[in-house]
Amino acid sequence: MNGIALHGGFIPYGGTFLTFADYSRPAIRLAALMRIRVVHVMTHDSIGLGEDGPTHQPVEHLASLRGDTPICWCFRPGDAVETAEAWDCALRAQASPSVLCCRGKRSPPSVKAMAPIWSRGAPMSSLSRRVDADVALIATGSEVSIAIQGREGARKGQCPRRRCLGPVL
Repeated sequence: MNGIALHGGFIPYGGTFLTFADYSRPAIRLAALMRIRVVHVMTHDSIGLGEDGPTHQPVEHLASLRGDTPICWCFRPGDAVETAEAWDCALRAQASPSVLCCRGKRSPPSVKAMAPIWSRGAPMSSLSRRVDADVALIATGSEVSIAIQGREGARKGQCPRRRCLGPVL
């Protein structure tokens, strides 16, 4: 992919399971250092996907990609709208590689999009106006729908704490 990007005329992209990101890390790092646009699509990002066992449940890979790779955009969209916005950002990033960490086989419930704001660098949030909340729910990717369900459950009194703040992305 790096060679195709250096040659020009194409925007190369490739895909694999997120748990195998370690095999792609040298190529992603070189793309970042060379400041070339390649898009890596990593699927099966949820630790809740258990049918393939723990060897296919990425735990540390996302943090590693975000923290250890210089000049690399790392996206973890929560639904189809956020995925389209992430693709748009990846295509606009002409001088850096991008990694899209997507769910995989099952699509999560759609998260109501507030606005296409990733390109402006702003986080999406559903914050309560109250400042006396006991809990802040923070989620990205496939866990956003779970955080929303938890917030709604707390509002209905289905959890010990009734005042929840979240989700924050």
